[in-house]
Amino acid sequence: MKNNKLEPQLDLNKNQVLKLMETYLSKNDPNELFEFMLNTLMKSERSAFLEENQYQGNKGSGHRSVKRLGMGNKLKLLIPRDRLSIFKPLIIGILNNQEEKLRELAYQLYGKGLTTREIGPILEEVYGQNYSKSSISRINEKLHENIQKWLNRKLDSTYPMIMIDALYIKVKRDTVATEAFCIVLGLKKDFTREILAVVNFPTESSNGWEQVFKSLKERGVKNVGLFVSDDLIGLGSSISKEFPKSDHQKCVLHFKRRMAGQLRKKDRARFLQSISHIFDPESSYTSVKNTVERFKRMMRAYSEFYPCFLHILERDDLELYFTYLKYDKSIRRMIYTTNWIERFNKSVRRTTKIRNSLPSPHSALMLIGYVAMEAETQTYNYPITKFANDEKMNELANC
Repeated sequence: MKNNKLEPQLDLNKNQVLKLMETYLSKNDPNELFEFMLNTLMKSERSAFLEENQYQGNKGSGHRSVKRLGMGNKLKLLIPRDRLSIFKPLIIGILNNQEEKLRELAYQLYGKGLTTREIGPILEEVYGQNYSKSSISRINEKLHENIQKWLNRKLDSTYPMIMIDALYIKVKRDTVATEAFCIVLGLKKDFTREILAVVNFPTESSNGWEQVFKSLKERGVKNVGLFVSDDLIGLGSSISKEFPKSDHQKCVLHFKRRMAGQLRKKDRARFLQSISHIFDPESSYTSVKNTVERFKRMMRAYSEFYPCFLHILERDDLELYFTYLKYDKSIRRMIYTTNWIERFNKSVRRTTKIRNSLPSPHSALMLIGYVAMEAETQTYNYPITKFANDEKMNELANC
């Protein structure tokens, strides 16, 4: 087989090699020089292989043409062959691995919120690899399979704490509308964290959460020390029905904001300051009952000017806002609000904000799942050792 300009000769002296490199560089095309170098390396590798492995009748037998990723364009490579077809250049294995890295990049770009239509041109510009929308979609099918499998994985039997909240995202069914995605974040026995579930419902409801809790039990969860949630009506009953032995803490921050929202703007700061000592996580008070009575006295005083506060005095669930007092001071700030899960939701919104809406609820689930998997390998992978200070948490961690 005749040599062409892509198949370099190896019997060149140093000056000839330098001259040849200058020629390639003068064309302002780094791929041509890269092609020359790789083709030369592969021919040298075949020569060394044939010399070290002298199989009877085996010798060089031309080459086969392939294309691999380059810098802005595809590389045209000539892979040397041997008669017995047992020689495999190492560099091709490395370049094949680069193809896998390209697929991983497509996954990451999709996971960061880009559409399949937007990913193709980026890959082509950077690597010279042209992927159509359908090709990107096929690549991401594997990503979807992995995320779906992760979202349905078996869970631990015991979690010292579970935090729940709903995230709202615009998705398209027949039309575009905002829908709820129930997020469940768990504190594991080693005090690291993980997202346990992401479930879509058109609207958030206690019945929907009850289905989520049943699903957690089906996936292996048996014991939960503490649930932390917002103030959704009926949620407490759903928790008690599925996990009757668990404590329940309602988010203090949401509660305070709702109360302040019923006041004149000029009175809000003073109100929040006046109740701050009652909801103080560093307080020496440990009696939930006594703290509820202190809170009620303050509400009676404010109700003289704001009668809307009278309904708070009639609530029979006020103790659930002070469950954190049963726990060690060092962890109260982490359990009396849903801040952890709010931060997770914020990271999801950073991914989805570049789109006005997502094409389907399934697409939203996949994106949230991707963010959750990323969090598990990063910040959630570090244990929060302060939880070992609390007797209840420690007991569950060691059971």
